[in-house]
Amino acid sequence: MSYLFDRKTEHEAACETAIRAGDTEKAIFHAAKAAEFGFALAEKAGGAIGARHAEDAEGWLEIAEKLRKNPLPKGGASRPGEPNGVAAGRPGVASGARAEPAAPTPSAASSPSGEDAADEFQITDDTGVTFDDIDGMEEAKAAIREMVILPMQAPEKAAALGIKAGGGVLLYGPPGNGKTMFGKAIAHEIAAPFFYASGAQIRSKWHGESEQKLSRLLHAAQSRPLAVLFLDEVDGLLPRRTAESSAVDNRLVTQFLSDVGGFKDSPNTLLILGATNKPWEIDEAVFRTGRFDEKLHIGVPDAAARLGMLKRSFKAAPLAPDVDLPAWAARLENYSGSDVVGLARKACQIAFRRSIDENADPVVLAADLEAAVRAIPSSITPALLAQYDAFDKQRFG
Repeated sequence: MSYLFDRKTEHEAACETAIRAGDTEKAIFHAAKAAEFGFALAEKAGGAIGARHAEDAEGWLEIAEKLRKNPLPKGGASRPGEPNGVAAGRPGVASGARAEPAAPTPSAASSPSGEDAADEFQITDDTGVTFDDIDGMEEAKAAIREMVILPMQAPEKAAALGIKAGGGVLLYGPPGNGKTMFGKAIAHEIAAPFFYASGAQIRSKWHGESEQKLSRLLHAAQSRPLAVLFLDEVDGLLPRRTAESSAVDNRLVTQFLSDVGGFKDSPNTLLILGATNKPWEIDEAVFRTGRFDEKLHIGVPDAAARLGMLKRSFKAAPLAPDVDLPAWAARLENYSGSDVVGLARKACQIAFRRSIDENADPVVLAADLEAAVRAIPSSITPALLAQYDAFDKQRFG
C-alpha cells in the first residue's frame, strides 16, 4: 500500500509543478494518475480511511475536468481568483471554484471576523438551552463548571494558581445522548456565542481548502473575548494518522494542532468542544496536553435522567392512571436519550390515532407505551457499549 501512496504523492507534486508551469496537458495527466492511485488506495484500505482516499481521488478527477474545460494560460498559472486561473501552491481549481494557498498563515487565517464566519458556520449568540434543560450528565456539568464557569467567577483566585478558563474538552459516547445540546447549554450558561461545524462541513475535495476552513473557524471563534466552539464528528475531522492516511487527513490534524497551540497566550477565553461517537478513531496527538485536556464520557442516561426525559416529553399529554413513569424509566435501561424521547412521541401518536379510531378521549394509556416500545427498541447495542468500556480501559486504565 505504501507503493500506491508514494506514487499518488508523486503525481500530486507533478501536477502542482505542471500547474505552476502552465502546462495543461501534463497537469491533466498527473491529476488523473493521482486519482487512479487514490482509488486504488481506497480499495485497499477500505472503511473510513478508504472513504477519505476515494473522496480525495474524486477531487483530483474534478481538477482534471476543470483543467480540460479551462486550460491554463501559457507561461504559468494565474493567481487565485483571476478569471480563468488555477491556483498555484497545492493544486487548485479552475474558474468557478474557490482556490486558496496550501499552508494558511496565522494572519491570513485570522482575518475573517465572527460576523464573516457566520456566513460559513452555524453561529448563534444565545442558544436558549440551559443546564436545567438537560436531564442527567451531572459529572459532565460539574467538570465544565470547574473548567470554565468557576475560573470566570473567581478570576483572581484562578490567576493566582495559574488556572485559565477555557481549553479543550472531548465529549465522547454513544449517539443520541445530547452531546450537541450539552454544548449549547454550556454556551448559554457562560453567555458566550456558539460556533458549530461538523467534520463534513470542514472537509473539502479541493486541496488546501479543508485546512483553510478549519483555521478560519478556529481563529474566528478565538477572536471573540469569550466563545464556545463545537466541533461535531471530530473523528472524521481529526482521524488517526497512519502510513495509509490521505494527505488531507495529515494536513488537517497538523493544522488543528498548530492553531490550538497558538491560542494558549491569548487573553480571550475559548472553549473547544469536540464531539465523537468513535473516540478510538481520533489521532493520538489530539489527546495530548494542550488539546483536549478533559475527556468526558457522555453515556446512556441513568434511570433518574430517563424519568426526567419522560416527564418532559409527556408534560403536555394527559396520562392514564395505569401509566407508571418511574417504572417505565427503570424498564428503558440502555435506551439513548433520543430513544426515550422518540418512544414517548410514538406513544402520543398511537394514542392520537386510537382516539380518532375509537372516538375516545386523547389520553396516553399503558397499552400505547407497550405498542411504542415494540416499535422503538433501544438503538444502543451491548457490543457498542463494550467498545466504549474497552476504550476507557485502554486509555484511562
